[in-house]
Amino acid sequence: MTRLDFDKKIKTLGLSRKSFAKIAGVSYTGISTNWKENKNLPPWVEPFLHYYEKSKALDDLLIIMHKHKMLEEQ
Repeated sequence: MTRLDFDKKIKTLGLSRKSFAKIAGVSYTGISTNWKENKNLPPWVEPFLHYYEKSKALDDLLIIMHKHKMLEEQ
């Protein structure tokens, strides 16, 4: 994954580099200075984003299920 791919992916997930750094426990400065556009990112970044996306989808699903459960109980 290149930094360009990374920037596109975090944008689709509603994240900024700063929010990604906080969630992943990495230095924002390190992302900005060490992750160069022409180099591949550390190998853990792509799976991390994949599982973050899955987690976010599950959270959204649980919210929808809870909403419908509350409507049925009324």
